[in-house]
Amino acid sequence: MLVWGNPKTVMKKLITPLLSAAIIFGGLFIESTARADDEKSPAEKSERKLPFRGKIKAVDVEKNTISLNAAKGKPDRVFTLAKDAKLTLDGKEAKLADIKVGMFVGGSYTRASKTEANAHTVNVKTKRTPRKKQPKKKD
Repeated sequence: MLVWGNPKTVMKKLITPLLSAAIIFGGLFIESTARADDEKSPAEKSERKLPFRGKIKAVDVEKNTISLNAAKGKPDRVFTLAKDAKLTLDGKEAKLADIKVGMFVGGSYTRASKTEANAHTVNVKTKRTPRKKQPKKKD
């Protein structure tokens, strides 16, 4: 007849290795998925579309660019319109020549390099649209 001994001792001897194995294998799984995200090529990372918005500071029809005001101490943000860019003015299709300084813009872009950005969607408004969420008042 087998004698298992004290039930608390048996539980400790059984649970400790199982819990250790679960923690080790769980850590390996998380690390492998994180590594898979890092292995994406720079081209795949740069194709991700990012949002932008602001007030137009300059429009250059010859260079096919728009410039937006930047935060204090930083250079202006310059976006080159992509060949397939969709440009709208107050919801209607427009040309870059129709866009004026001081209008408000929002859209999406991809990074061509660390300093260059290609705008793919550019939505221009003559008047600033009100915020959906009002900032909280400080007491």
